[in-house]
Amino acid sequence: MTAMRRSVPMFLAVSTLVLGLAACSSSTDGPAATAQAAPASGVSTLAAGGLVEPASEERIIIPQLSGRLSRVLIEEGDTVTAGQLIAEIENAEYRAALAAAAAQVGLREAELARLRNGARREELDEAAATLAAAKAREALARADRERIEPLLARKLASQAQIDAARAQAEAAIAERERAAASLALLRAGARAEDLAAAEAGLEAARAERDRAQALFDKSQIRSPIDGRVLKRDLREGETVVALSPLPLARLGDLARRTVRADIEELDIGRIAVGQRASVASDAFPGQRFEGKVTRVSQRMGRRNQTSGDPAEKQDAKILEALVELDGEPPLPVGLRVDVFIDAPAR
Repeated sequence: MTAMRRSVPMFLAVSTLVLGLAACSSSTDGPAATAQAAPASGVSTLAAGGLVEPASEERIIIPQLSGRLSRVLIEEGDTVTAGQLIAEIENAEYRAALAAAAAQVGLREAELARLRNGARREELDEAAATLAAAKAREALARADRERIEPLLARKLASQAQIDAARAQAEAAIAERERAAASLALLRAGARAEDLAAAEAGLEAARAERDRAQALFDKSQIRSPIDGRVLKRDLREGETVVALSPLPLARLGDLARRTVRADIEELDIGRIAVGQRASVASDAFPGQRFEGKVTRVSQRMGRRNQTSGDPAEKQDAKILEALVELDGEPPLPVGLRVDVFIDAPAR
């Protein structure tokens, strides 16, 4: 009995210790077990490097003609509109060539119109009057010849007089025929081949005018977009070389900003249009600028921007993704940023 009484408290103590350990184990492992049992969201963050750009992409303005800049009408930060004149190359020679070509077109148009319209009423009336006068002279010459010819047989007129009368009659007939032909030509109008030649001449003149206009237009440099002057590289009085690497200016639409992200080859299956994204930069510590993916390239290419790390592969293939940022963040064009995209987990 004594031994049994002593064993009961021992059993109770052991039982209490076991239950206490079980409770401690349950309270410690419970949250972990719950987290493991919860369904995974399936979304993780995809990180990439990126470069800030204007919404329209940066437009590099390079003159197409060589010459001296006579006018530069923009400053950095200026707002420009599409088609606005921003600079001009000396173009007096191009202007003169354009004026001469335009005058030649006017001349060719007048010639063609004259052929198509035919003779004026005044010209027809003049030709008809000339023909009538020729007929009258012919009738008079015939009458003189017919009056003199019988006199030869009666020895009342000489052979010379008869020859002169006959010659005068023939001349009058020829003059009447020429006047009649001139009137008929005016009434008939231009021949088909004459019209074709005049039309071809007009087309050639118009082509020369268009060529002169194109050269003149190239001397006037205009903005291709609505936007802002990001940088001006050349000034008035400087000489430009056609299609040289040195641009006149760089323009961009800063109403919206985008980031061109370099998506690594292993991550291209996780990127899609519409995904939310954010960007960060050491220049703006503690700040995130939100946006979304609006375009994904369909072609792999070389990396657009590098970190400067020698260990980074320079020849790695990437896929470009365009992230449009919300609002008007104060990120300057060309700034390197880190891009974070909500993408499906691997």
